[in-house]
Amino acid sequence: MFPMKLLRSSVLAVLGSVLAAQAGEIRGRVLTTQGLPVAEARVAVEKEEKQFRRAVLTKADGTYTVPDLEEGVYSVHITGPEGPPSLRREIVVGTADSSVRIDFRLPISPGQAPGPRDEGNPNIFLYRMDLNALRKRLTIVRGADPQYIGEFLPERNYLGAEYGAPLNEFTVLNRRSPASRWTYSVGQSLENSILNARPFFNVGRLRSSRANQFELSAGGPVVADRLSLSARYGRLRDSSNVNGNVQVPLAGERSPRSDSSSGRAILGSLLGAFPAELPNLPQVTERQLNTNAPQEIANREGFFRLDFKPAESSALAFRYSIADYAEDPFELVIGRNPRTDLRNQGLRSGLMYNFSPSAVGQLGFDFDRAAAALTLTERYRNLFSALGFGAAVPDVDFKADALQDLGPGTQFPRLRVQNRFQLYAGATKITGRHSIKAGWGIARAQVNDLQSDRSRGTLIFAADFGRSEIENYLLGKPSQLNITLGNLYRGFRSWEHFFYIGDQIRLTPALSLSMGLRYELQTAPTEVNELTQPGYSTDGTNFAPRVGFAWRPGDGDMIVRGGYGISYGSVFPVTYQFARFNPPAIRTVQVAAPDITRLLSIAHEQTGAGERSALHRISPDLVTPYSHQYTLAVEGNLPGALFLRLAYLGSRSFHLYTQNIYNRARPVPGLEPTTANIDERRPDPRYYDITEIASNGNAYYDAAQVALEKRLSRGVAFRATYTFSKSIDLGGDFTNTASGVENPPEMGILSSEFTSREDDLKGWSLFDSPHNLTVFYTVALPSVGHISGWKGLLLRDWEVSGTTVFQSGLPWHAHTADAPGLGNVDGVLHDRPNLLNPAILGQSFDNPDTSVALLRRADFDTRIPPGGRGNIGFNVFRKDGTSNWNVSIGKAFRFRRWGEASVLFRAAFLNLFNHAQFDKPGFNLTSPFFGQITNTVNRGRVTQLSVRVNF
Repeated sequence: MFPMKLLRSSVLAVLGSVLAAQAGEIRGRVLTTQGLPVAEARVAVEKEEKQFRRAVLTKADGTYTVPDLEEGVYSVHITGPEGPPSLRREIVVGTADSSVRIDFRLPISPGQAPGPRDEGNPNIFLYRMDLNALRKRLTIVRGADPQYIGEFLPERNYLGAEYGAPLNEFTVLNRRSPASRWTYSVGQSLENSILNARPFFNVGRLRSSRANQFELSAGGPVVADRLSLSARYGRLRDSSNVNGNVQVPLAGERSPRSDSSSGRAILGSLLGAFPAELPNLPQVTERQLNTNAPQEIANREGFFRLDFKPAESSALAFRYSIADYAEDPFELVIGRNPRTDLRNQGLRSGLMYNFSPSAVGQLGFDFDRAAAALTLTERYRNLFSALGFGAAVPDVDFKADALQDLGPGTQFPRLRVQNRFQLYAGATKITGRHSIKAGWGIARAQVNDLQSDRSRGTLIFAADFGRSEIENYLLGKPSQLNITLGNLYRGFRSWEHFFYIGDQIRLTPALSLSMGLRYELQTAPTEVNELTQPGYSTDGTNFAPRVGFAWRPGDGDMIVRGGYGISYGSVFPVTYQFARFNPPAIRTVQVAAPDITRLLSIAHEQTGAGERSALHRISPDLVTPYSHQYTLAVEGNLPGALFLRLAYLGSRSFHLYTQNIYNRARPVPGLEPTTANIDERRPDPRYYDITEIASNGNAYYDAAQVALEKRLSRGVAFRATYTFSKSIDLGGDFTNTASGVENPPEMGILSSEFTSREDDLKGWSLFDSPHNLTVFYTVALPSVGHISGWKGLLLRDWEVSGTTVFQSGLPWHAHTADAPGLGNVDGVLHDRPNLLNPAILGQSFDNPDTSVALLRRADFDTRIPPGGRGNIGFNVFRKDGTSNWNVSIGKAFRFRRWGEASVLFRAAFLNLFNHAQFDKPGFNLTSPFFGQITNTVNRGRVTQLSVRVNF
């Protein structure tokens, strides 16, 4: 008996929040993830040891109440009004006269609300690894989505949550009640270009595109009251033409001019990457071409889940999921984007056990596997196939952007397989006025990865040797070749641990207090073949205290809430893998004025062990980033079914990751600084650039937020949130990996080695948006009298819903080159000029008709002292803001005589008014399109039609 008790005491689990009050019931609200009420959702409550079951439906405002409950552990299972999706939580009712409030956020299934796959312009390519999808949303498309955090629970990590982007969310696999009957759902949605609007910069007709998404789900009992099965399969096919602008050669620049036949052959192959079309937007720049390229996306995903109840006091859950994603990218210029193949798999299991009416626990095991292959497109790989030699096709970098760069980027190809094994446990115990919870977890991470860094080489063409950039390109005279030599494949292993304990105390009927402590530990990785040492030690000081309170000052509905907590980040795989690019195993060499005809032999010639190389390192003082987060709010109900919250939210983040570059070229007495003698002027002659990842970034965020919510009455519900905020940092935010391969590639690198981060980079964060107004709404259209039969079926149950966002534009800054007269000639391309007209600081450049006149080259001075910096700050201008309406109209046909069968039709209009949200202007002073706005960050209006059948 004793071993069994010992085993049970170790099988403890993490539960959701348990809030004790005074009412003798379980009550709460069911909302969508957008905060709108869900009417007619089914709320089922079970007490398994007494075979107690009760079910209620939510009211029009989403509220529910389950009264007359004894003390004990209850399972609360929420099912949407049209069947799946569903949620489940374990709730402890501490005493016979206690009341527990628990609210649910129910995900909206496809076809129930407008939901674009990606609101961003598809011509802003996203490669789907690391944090790039999040960075695109935060720093290009929309900016931060400020979120109020009502309580800092010890079982959760909230890093980034105040921006609406928590990085380290983890939820346990909760049990579900055994299904009583089989239910099925079939959904289909489609998009077609004939229903869409033309993008703002599109020249000519809108090319054809179409997308079809299909979904099938089912669930029901396998063994009555014991074993249930649920499954879903979904498929997406997207075949479209992507429109965009590129810089291409003029008609007289389509033939190479090299003196040698082999040089002409190589240059001719590279010129073949450009489209045959000639420039068609001379009013922008003489080489600007607006064109289209096909793109194919295929996505399949599915899962199946088993729920088993072996006894009244225990339950088992098992879930397996898989998602495949394949993308043949658009190529406005051949090879500009990589081909993408992804497969994500997850296996989750959980054991839940009720120890007593006031104690419940859970044990779980998760396995996640992510495989990614981002490779060169076949057309780009074959550019040199006719030449008869085996050199890989390099990237081509035009420093002044006179032509579109060639190749997908120096970091490709990228191959990764990542496995993560996690075991976790936790428990909650109610005793008197206390609700005590504790838990722990351990994970093993395996990352097998090929991360390229100029492994194919990068040819750099610039205005050099007395000729223009394009003249040097046509003559085959690059200024530099950068190439990395050696085996870049690595296998890293690391451990992750967490522990938490917390207590929620009801001091008085009007005052409750929560306290908790969380500890996290991530070990420094090891490389399986001992090829790479990470260079930093395990940070073992990551203690995260949490505290909060809720106070009802009177007999009314007003509540004052406050909370504080610390949340820690992690060392990303792409961050610690940076150490792989180091001699002697790996060498990064720079060849000045290389002979383009010897691309293959250059790599073999640069193999001497004592040769000069670039150096990549991780600071030995690297520690885990963390944030102090805090909130204070006053909230309560108002007449007219309204709810109001006034809140302050803020954070202070420290030790964010940054990238710094040392060993830059410096002024040398008697030596005129030029690009040709950069290496002679470096203080350490053993290396070129010395690039270091450190954790010396800070960030500051403060926001005031007003949220007004109307519960559903008279067919109308809405939630409006206005946030006034400011976010500043030192050139790096919580999404920074500092790896140099982020997308978008904006990193805060010092413009001079002789300045500090505070002096050079302190400014608005890339996602800073001072004003943000977001409104979610739903309107049930009134029925036309009491009409029966098919006419009544047709005219009833119409609904309009949508999301409206108004938001300030995001920051950006201006760059210049590094050549004499254009920069500080230190060999690092992050120079910023001097500003001669401070009146333009802080301005928004949001109109392509006026941006060139407002952003003039004459307002800048690029004459920067050697090794020095310009006077302009980091992120001092803003681009166009957001003004977006996503609206849908839907109709539900409900057939009560056939049980809960229904058919839902919906038409969703994304960017309903076809408002163009312009991207930032050209920001490089040496570029031919400096100051010109040539792209939008959003799509034109997109129409989605969908139907869903539930039975």
